[in-house]
Amino acid sequence: MNKILLASDLDNTLIHSYKHKRDGDICVELLRGAEQGFMSKRVYDKLSHLPDSIELVPLTTRSVEQFERIKLPEGCYERAITTNGAILIENGVQNEKWRAVNLRYSAELMPLMKKLHAELEGDPLLNVVRIVDEMYLYISCAQPEYVGDFMDRYGSMTELDVMASGRKIYFLPPKINKGSALDRLTEHEGFAYIAAAGDSTIDLPMLETADHAIIPKELDGLLKNPSRSVYRGDGDFAEFVIDTLAGLLDK
Repeated sequence: MNKILLASDLDNTLIHSYKHKRDGDICVELLRGAEQGFMSKRVYDKLSHLPDSIELVPLTTRSVEQFERIKLPEGCYERAITTNGAILIENGVQNEKWRAVNLRYSAELMPLMKKLHAELEGDPLLNVVRIVDEMYLYISCAQPEYVGDFMDRYGSMTELDVMASGRKIYFLPPKINKGSALDRLTEHEGFAYIAAAGDSTIDLPMLETADHAIIPKELDGLLKNPSRSVYRGDGDFAEFVIDTLAGLLDK
């Protein structure tokens, strides 16, 4: 088989937080000196020895700064896309042409994002109110139960895609999403097969775009792409992603 692309979300897909650390897990992220993100040793070893027929492209909603905290196995990727598809990093360097296109998209809605930022900043129910990499607005609720109230208030906005993930809510320009980024990345590259792995609704545009989607059961009723592998267990979704990828390679 010719080359397979695996576009993969990171948080709760390939890596997990310290809250879910298990014996033998490998730390892949430090935050202010504290261990923050982990990967199972099995997944770490598999990513350390990816065959040449697979290209891994991390595709994350994290900011550039947050992404650069993560230390994936050496040599497992050359390209990554951060900021929900807005910024392409190639061998550690941002692709300015890619970024410039998305800056034009975000500029169209930046007045609204700045207005919302001013409205939400200082709200005692929020821990974070931030415009990320000049591309989208992000808030983090102080408690999970506050998310519903903010989604009721802002979730029906038509100008921005408003999506919740845990305690976080993202206000995203519609043209900046993981699906558009995956399409743009692969448009002229001739991959034989494109797989995508993700765990949240923010990943759905990417999962719909791929030839095959790798998802947890929580997304099964939301995904339209019929070509899918669904993880129905309670263990490590990342190991399921790696095992599914190996199965695709054998086809």
